[in-house]
Amino acid sequence: MNHYAITMPQLSDTMTEGVVVTWEKQAGDRVERGDIVATVETDKAIMDVEVFKAGYLAGPLAEVGATIAVGAALGYITDTAGDMAIAAGEVVEEQAQTEMIPHHAGTPVVMPQLSDTMTEGIVVTWEKQPGDAIKRGDIVATVETDKAIMDVEVFQDGFLSGPIADVGSVVEVGHPMAFIVDDAAKSNDTGVTISAEHKVKDTHKVAPHPADKQPTIPVPKAAPVQISAEGNVSPVARPTGRQASPYARKVAAQLGVNLTGLAGTGPSGVIVAADVARARPSMAEVAHSLPQVDVPGQGRKMTSMEKAVSHAMTASLTLPTFNVTMNINTAALTAAAKAKKVSVTVAIAKACSVAMAKFPRMNWTYQPVDKLVERANHDFGIAVMSNDGGLVVPILHGIEKKPLEALQSDWTGLVERARVRKLAPAEYSNPTFTISNMGMLGVSHFTAIPTPGISAILAIAASGPQGTPFTITGDHRVLNGADVALYLAALKQTIEAPEGWIQGSGVRGQGTAAETAATSSTHAAPVSPIPEGNWDFPVVVVGGGPGGEDCARDLADHGIKVMMVNNEPFPGGECLWRGCIPSKAWRAAADVIRNRAHDADMGVDGTNTPKLNWEQVEKHRRWVQTSRGEMALKADKGMKIDVREGYGEFVDAHTLKITPVEGEPYTVRFGAAVIATGAPAFVPPIPGARENLATGGVVTSDTIWNLAKPPKKLGIVGGGVIGVEMAQIFRDFGTEVLMLERHDRILAEIEEEIGKVLIASLEKEITVVTSADIKEASGKPGKMKLRYANKEGVESTFDCDVILMATGKRPDTSRLNLDKVGVELDGAAIKVNARCQTSATHIYAVGDVIGGYMLAHTAATQGRVAASNLLGHDDEYDQDRDCAVTFSRPQAGFVGLSVAQAKAKGIDAVEAKMPMSIDAKAMITGETEGMIKLVADKASGRIIGVHFLADHTDTLIGTGVMMVAGEMTLTQVARAIFPHPTQTELFGELARRLLNRLRRTAKK
Repeated sequence: MNHYAITMPQLSDTMTEGVVVTWEKQAGDRVERGDIVATVETDKAIMDVEVFKAGYLAGPLAEVGATIAVGAALGYITDTAGDMAIAAGEVVEEQAQTEMIPHHAGTPVVMPQLSDTMTEGIVVTWEKQPGDAIKRGDIVATVETDKAIMDVEVFQDGFLSGPIADVGSVVEVGHPMAFIVDDAAKSNDTGVTISAEHKVKDTHKVAPHPADKQPTIPVPKAAPVQISAEGNVSPVARPTGRQASPYARKVAAQLGVNLTGLAGTGPSGVIVAADVARARPSMAEVAHSLPQVDVPGQGRKMTSMEKAVSHAMTASLTLPTFNVTMNINTAALTAAAKAKKVSVTVAIAKACSVAMAKFPRMNWTYQPVDKLVERANHDFGIAVMSNDGGLVVPILHGIEKKPLEALQSDWTGLVERARVRKLAPAEYSNPTFTISNMGMLGVSHFTAIPTPGISAILAIAASGPQGTPFTITGDHRVLNGADVALYLAALKQTIEAPEGWIQGSGVRGQGTAAETAATSSTHAAPVSPIPEGNWDFPVVVVGGGPGGEDCARDLADHGIKVMMVNNEPFPGGECLWRGCIPSKAWRAAADVIRNRAHDADMGVDGTNTPKLNWEQVEKHRRWVQTSRGEMALKADKGMKIDVREGYGEFVDAHTLKITPVEGEPYTVRFGAAVIATGAPAFVPPIPGARENLATGGVVTSDTIWNLAKPPKKLGIVGGGVIGVEMAQIFRDFGTEVLMLERHDRILAEIEEEIGKVLIASLEKEITVVTSADIKEASGKPGKMKLRYANKEGVESTFDCDVILMATGKRPDTSRLNLDKVGVELDGAAIKVNARCQTSATHIYAVGDVIGGYMLAHTAATQGRVAASNLLGHDDEYDQDRDCAVTFSRPQAGFVGLSVAQAKAKGIDAVEAKMPMSIDAKAMITGETEGMIKLVADKASGRIIGVHFLADHTDTLIGTGVMMVAGEMTLTQVARAIFPHPTQTELFGELARRLLNRLRRTAKK
């Protein structure tokens, strides 16, 4: 027998691996030359894998989601039927030739997704022909979906070009129907016929439809959700003289479909489940099935939105409805909305959502046959008047979880697009509840019409002597009169007493507005936990780094009298004086040297021999530090923060002793305190390490700034972020570097694949020894010896000028007397909860002193969280949204979670990645090393992590921060417009790629 390997093809020079998206064939299936057996994701797109050898598909097949190197086996083809798997050690004769089928050149006109259930559409008409000039906003085709016949609108000028899908072709969502080219000469008139299985049946020249003949309107396949038959439903009887599959009969029972007279599309005319599903009418089919009355005049075609409204209104005749009215005084809500600078419309929508927390049935809907769809998402349609005088109903999404300010921002954009009827289908399709306010037109009373997909619509009339009439029309299959009456009563209370929910609506950490309303109808002002008393200062902050300073500033901003004790003349802490700022000043000088290596490639000669001026480097560094320190102190004092220089220690629960640099110690009484004292560099008990700190032969991240000049040879103990940054900086300054790490890999805190690639790059520049046993640091400054053993136990000695102990930081709270205030420790760090509160409820702690991510922005965030809680709010620090940048070259960085971290938390996460080598901007600047990864929650599509290895991660990471912090979805990022050529456009491409992969895998 013969076995052949199906290998991962290489589509481009930059492609080194691909991700398996789907298997179109399964082990044991017969395959022929030209069959598509799988789809894979490359660094360019998701592509089909076509084979050119006949036989039977055999395993082991690479798992969906697996990353396979170019040339490695995806699966196998065997010439023996029934040979399901190739055993280990069996001989593979050769590689089965494979090819990836790319999309055609040009900008594709793709099949739009016009509903959540739509997976494909059928081309009904072409309104333009190949070669025709088209403008932004033109309708080029109509397609039939699982809901209706819709227009396909384009948003780019150009010329229509083939290959163009024939009328009747079944095209998957997101796949090309035709193309747009920028020059009429580039247009071609190729037509293709695509079968129901999405395969090209034939290719030919496009033949335009005769003017007097309407094209046949085919019927699309039903979406999978529409042909499911759940539970133990008894199948209907076989139709007389006809054949129907058992599953089709079960679906018919579920949907209430009569099989008599139903056309079958199965083999020999057998009725299959898809035939049954098609028998359940869509809104368009209901509308077209009613008797039509001819009217005189020359009619024009409806727009897609007009048709959707027409079909929905006709389909509404199938709903048994009733009306309930209650008068509500909207004056308080109007005033509160004005104070929040949001429209009354948005405030009313939020109020409807708040009240719905107690009555979720109002958000449900009836689904044929005899089902209720219970929905938690509040996506409300709100009627607005378009510029041409009609009503349009855009959807405000996620009302239950967004604050008013975010909803107002969303609504402003929706209204602008609605007024000119430029809403995307997702912006007007499938609301869960609808609001129509004709009171703005002076209408004293009216009822609105619900349509299939919602169970209730709210009609708001003009205000009268008894208040504003709020009328709900409800679907009696879902709601009864008591449901609606009780909901209106709750809505009345919510609108007339908005103080209980409008201030904290949807703010993370404070609970949603709905939760607030569900637990209490009233809401007191925030109560500060600062104890009342005759204090010198209501709050003292011990430590003037990013955590302490941001905390003090937030408190001062809210009128709290606060004192900040700092053991240095200027605020800024380790970040300004021993960490972030000075190291990045050195990094900037090193970058200038490193970047000159690219100049010759870009046509700039004579810059390849830069010379380091150490004195100027240090002068510049110190100027930056001093300037920022002076600016910070001036700002703090301007905000009325009482800044004291000295060491603070607790005497008792409400007394702080301050020992100044000059003068006698003194005490102050405080109500609450925030500890932000940071963490010094940690030196492990390596023989000679601590002894040589005093001489300067050994330095730490706190003392390296005292170097008189760059060392010629530098030994580094520790392969974390600090060690790596310093290793590359001094390497660029001309220093020979040896790095020793006691664990089996450096950069253990970085995402695994990012770390692997960066480590490989680092090892080209410096010597790295992992699993090292450091024996001794000895000698004197300028003549140090670093003795160590490798993982095999072989000892070596590295002669160097100085040794850097880059072994992390460890909190030191020994001088604070925490035992006198009842503050507990967790190891060396202060133990806190997510609110940054210690075991002593009136004392908080933030920053490096509490462990975790020891980063300036983390400390600053925690400082603001502590301030917020001291002001009486309920705020929390969420490490899963934090971020970091390693200022190596290229720079590593992360926001949020990796796939491994997400799965450890029980999140079904998926990722997509793109190498920097395919980015145009990176190619231009010669900075093609690295990649960007996007991590998403598969269930919700929410982006939960972004990981970087790029030369400009420090500028790119802000976009990732906003994605994760803003809980953005893949769809939102995929639709965002990123400028070209910039590296930010990779985010949109990654989101689209991951969406496409999830769509493809979901179909299997």
